[in-house]
Amino acid sequence: MSTPTFAASAAMEEPLLASNNELETQPLRNRDRTLGSRIANPYWVIPVVLVVNIARGMTLSPRIKVYNDIACRAVGAPDTEDNLLTLLVANGCQSPEVQARAAKIQASVMTIMSVLSSGSTGLWSQRGDVSGRKFLFYVSIIGFILMDLMFALVSGSISAITRRGEVLILLGPAFEGICGGFSVFNGVFHAYISDCTPHGSRSRIFSAMQGIVFVGRAFGPWIAGLILPFTNFGPYALFYFSMTIQLALLVYVIFLLPESLQSRERQSTQLDHEPATPTSSPVPKNLIRKFTHALISPITIFRPRTIHDGISSRKDYSLTLLGSAMFLYINATAVYQLKYMYGQHTYSWDSVQLGYYMSLIWITRAINLLILLPVLISYFKPKTPITGASTPESIALELQFDRRLARASLSVEALGDILVIIAPTSSQLSFIAASCLSSFTSGGNPALHSLGAVCLQALGYSSETGRLFGAVGVLNAIGHSISPGIFAATYSNTVSTYPKTIFCLAATLLISAVTLLGGIRTRGSR
Repeated sequence: MSTPTFAASAAMEEPLLASNNELETQPLRNRDRTLGSRIANPYWVIPVVLVVNIARGMTLSPRIKVYNDIACRAVGAPDTEDNLLTLLVANGCQSPEVQARAAKIQASVMTIMSVLSSGSTGLWSQRGDVSGRKFLFYVSIIGFILMDLMFALVSGSISAITRRGEVLILLGPAFEGICGGFSVFNGVFHAYISDCTPHGSRSRIFSAMQGIVFVGRAFGPWIAGLILPFTNFGPYALFYFSMTIQLALLVYVIFLLPESLQSRERQSTQLDHEPATPTSSPVPKNLIRKFTHALISPITIFRPRTIHDGISSRKDYSLTLLGSAMFLYINATAVYQLKYMYGQHTYSWDSVQLGYYMSLIWITRAINLLILLPVLISYFKPKTPITGASTPESIALELQFDRRLARASLSVEALGDILVIIAPTSSQLSFIAASCLSSFTSGGNPALHSLGAVCLQALGYSSETGRLFGAVGVLNAIGHSISPGIFAATYSNTVSTYPKTIFCLAATLLISAVTLLGGIRTRGSR
């Protein structure tokens, strides 16, 4: 996730869709990026994305059970005779009080992780530009392992730990947040792919990689179902298995994965990041300044840009609208965690049933991203040379394509939430079908990433693509700091009256994002 300094002011005044773009005349895939005999390309990162998401997929359902167990103990704790706790357990801990408490615990976990990620993502991204993409993979995977370790400890049999589970469970997201979490991980694998592919619309490759994400998430519960019969520790044994495969992945990254960032690029970035402030400043003040700069600096890439069109100049708000739409979309995705809780509460699903529901959702997402969406992109995407789009006309066509793809995906996802709202609560089939419909619109995320890259290219700033993905990571972290609390508060206050309120909120955010994307224009756009 490259974070180079802004171009000189003269470069910032280049016209929109400038045709003189020397950086894009040579495909990145042809550059000499080797480690021994291995050349960096997107295929090397597939095992990393796959294993990380298999590990996360197999532990998501047990995590929800951990939240419920902690909430059940917390709600039952005031009764010294344990009568209330016994009654709650007998009812499967499905009372509205337990559900509300579990939602708040889950929101606390997500908020702590996201708040810390929002500050650490910029710092890790800058460090990764100097130390390489592999370094960020190390950091992310270690954070995921520490998160699983805390869940394993809290769900264990040590009473001194389980009694304090509501507090100790927060250490896991603190560790993962400090390591950047999925904000850093998603940003670095997008940056790794961008290092190895030519400029232009990357909707297809990003969609394929996003499909790998959901293949991993889908296979996770199925692998968990195969493992559980051979263990005596129940679903919590999956945390240990998850840590094991991620440790093996760490070995793969260290010894086999080639670095995609060239040495000269890292040296150039290191010079760009030389501190401009005196080193004699007080250490605490320096740290606060660096932390604030790391949080705010990446998202300034979404600021309006001044462009010249003949004799006049004007402000272009394409990136500002894109960043705002991304932020709304990121907030809307917070409904997914509560969607699982809603299904478990409404239809009394156990961990196995919930795992199969999650797996079905991820399978439909993977089918869409790996099969349906690539076919549609191949058919409708503007034809460009193998070296990528480089002329103003071809860039404008690719921008239009990515914008339409993103708007269509987000619109149908909003439709899926609306169908959940109007469908009868008693029908599990309607809920599952509407969830699958939302899954078939999973092209929104890769399309938004690709649209951002094309917008930068159209403005003449294609060298800032890596920085863009770092900024998206920060937006993710900030959004996930805010949205879990908003959705958890909404669900907690409405679960006993109208629990579908969370889907109303998600649909509103998505429709707003679609509206903002409609405002993105460039010369030659319709």
